[in-house]
Amino acid sequence: MGHSIYREWVRTIRRAFRAPLPEHAAYQALVRGKEGLEIGGPSELFRRVLPVYAAAKSVDGVNFSTSTIWEGRLTEGRTYAYMSGRTGWQFIGEATKLSQIAPQRYDFVLSSNCLEHIANPLRAVEEWMRVLRPGGHMLLVLPRRESNFDHRRPVTAFSHLKDDFERGVDEHDLTHLDEILELHDYAMDPPAGDREAMRRRSLANFENRCLHHHVFDQDLIEAMFRHFGLEPLMRTTTASDHIAVARKS
Repeated sequence: MGHSIYREWVRTIRRAFRAPLPEHAAYQALVRGKEGLEIGGPSELFRRVLPVYAAAKSVDGVNFSTSTIWEGRLTEGRTYAYMSGRTGWQFIGEATKLSQIAPQRYDFVLSSNCLEHIANPLRAVEEWMRVLRPGGHMLLVLPRRESNFDHRRPVTAFSHLKDDFERGVDEHDLTHLDEILELHDYAMDPPAGDREAMRRRSLANFENRCLHHHVFDQDLIEAMFRHFGLEPLMRTTTASDHIAVARKS
């Protein structure tokens, strides 16, 4: 039964990545000919489903380590190969502290399936806004809980994100670990193994960043935007993801 659930989930994700969204042109228009920064990529979604890479002038990237389970080995420098024939600057650093990047450096900031892996999302969004130019756009993609292993977990309250922000929670935080272990759908996440295997992996989360600390929906994403004075512009929900974009005043 578990393998059947996992296979169906994989089929759903593959279907979601087959072709561009019908409204992709509107998203492309926001980044066309502009310079951007991606947090936690490169992302296949931005190549095919929402092909903003092709419209941008350039894209640089940020990853938390020189070795991740998603990208393998990374080297800082002009090594960010976000699409065929195009390479940007690869930064190595925390998504919540982009100290190597000057304020208002970029026209847009992208992030796909990354913010849920960050213990203090508001701290991250605040920092991403710092490097964004006035009038620039922030485009976030977050997993839709109903179609992944988080489907038993409740959507996180904005008040909780705000409390984490005010307390200065950092990436060592494991506040949600008990909830995750209890409600995680292990049948939809074979790499995690059973509960005990996932607990062991999660205790090393600062090194691997596998945990989904929080669970998002479109209303929570909009609340984050509005908290920082970002103007929500567009949002789309697919079989697998919530997509939302806002503009910095």
